[in-house]
Amino acid sequence: MRIFILIVVLISSIFISKAQAKLIATDDVIIFKNINVVDVNKGSIQQGNYLIIQSGMIEYVGADLPEKYSAANTVDAQGEFVVPGFIDTHAHISLGEVSFKKKQGKLFLSANSSDEVSLWNARELLRWGVTFIRNPGGSSEYNLRYKNGVKEGSIVGPGAKVAGEILNQGAFDGLVIDINNKMPLKKAIEQQHAAGIDIIKLYSGLTEQQVRDGIKLGHDLGMTVIAHLEDISWTDAASWNIDGLVHAMPISPSLLRADARDEFEKNSRPGSFAHFEWYEKVDLDSESMRELYQTLREKEVYVDPTLIVFKNSFYGNSLDVTSHPDLNRVHPELLNNWRTFFNFNLGWKEDDFNRAQKVWPKVLGFVYRLYKEGVPLTIGSDLGNPWVIPGLSVHQEMKLFSDAGIPNSEILKMATINAAKQLGISDSQGTIERGKVASMVFLKKNPLEDISNTQSISKVYRAGKKVYEIEPK
Repeated sequence: MRIFILIVVLISSIFISKAQAKLIATDDVIIFKNINVVDVNKGSIQQGNYLIIQSGMIEYVGADLPEKYSAANTVDAQGEFVVPGFIDTHAHISLGEVSFKKKQGKLFLSANSSDEVSLWNARELLRWGVTFIRNPGGSSEYNLRYKNGVKEGSIVGPGAKVAGEILNQGAFDGLVIDINNKMPLKKAIEQQHAAGIDIIKLYSGLTEQQVRDGIKLGHDLGMTVIAHLEDISWTDAASWNIDGLVHAMPISPSLLRADARDEFEKNSRPGSFAHFEWYEKVDLDSESMRELYQTLREKEVYVDPTLIVFKNSFYGNSLDVTSHPDLNRVHPELLNNWRTFFNFNLGWKEDDFNRAQKVWPKVLGFVYRLYKEGVPLTIGSDLGNPWVIPGLSVHQEMKLFSDAGIPNSEILKMATINAAKQLGISDSQGTIERGKVASMVFLKKNPLEDISNTQSISKVYRAGKKVYEIEPK
């Protein structure tokens, strides 16, 4: 009997060994050693670890190599740092040039969407370690074609959650559904839901009732609802259970003290002038602003400040912006459009730039205050808009958060796990741990020491596949 058991054990061990050998030899297993894993939740480094990827997923992270992999080939990471793939929560990936068009004797703005622009931006985003995006508005057709193409494998690019056309009042062909003149709000939301759109984007031209109705209609269909608001207070939108707000420009007069409010409403100019004129008037510690912070925190409303697009606007008279050496990474259609027609400084004079730049520290102070008050923040670049460089501007955004005084460890959370939570994908994205998708960025330098080190990229993986590697010198 003992002999029989011994034979069974020996045979079993042979089969197990062969099974393990087959597993180890499989092409979709990659084992890294000597790697420093950045724990974005704890803001710490797990030094000298092993990291095992199998079938596009993270199979193991730890100090000791599991026995079944002891005979497998390993890749020496040589002490590089690995972070989760970055998430850009404001990337209009398919947006092309903006122009005026004429119809029935009337001029209106029109936005071109392009698969070519999508593919260009997708490549650049991956090169800079962005492995997932939220597209907060544009052509439903193009946005869905990109999202589904990545999911099906016909497009190599960051994964995506997408909004369709922005819901607003007024004509902006290719970017907006004119709720007053084109179709009712309810029909527009139901149409986007039926098409497979993830996110409803509400805009500043809507009435209070339309914003409230839009939030409820979207939620009733299980959709996320975000908004770009100006006259309507962020405090009100948060109390109505909006899921997210975009841009560090909560420029509602109701958030100003009474005397400042009267002056702002009397003298403020439309468009981008109001961005700095409001900051000239606001008291970030006023009762109305403290109520705003509290409501955003208690309602867990995510804010996507997109500081970089406003820094580019406020400093739009600087060659550091308009002649940045990496602007050659912008699709030529967009770059030409910004230089010849579309930018946020139309009509600005030198005094306007001086005023805007004078209040820029206050803009940073607002974002820092949001952080200190416990409002959840994410990192978004506003890709597609003037002077935003695909991928690189995500790192510029992180640097601006650092300039605002936010700790590096917190910024990394905002660029990874915070964004994943907001997008409802934290079960598969946002951290380096077993069971997560192997989307990750290898860095030569420690990002916890200096947030600019997020740019020291050596290679990028998305779902276990290497999608970028720096060329050896």
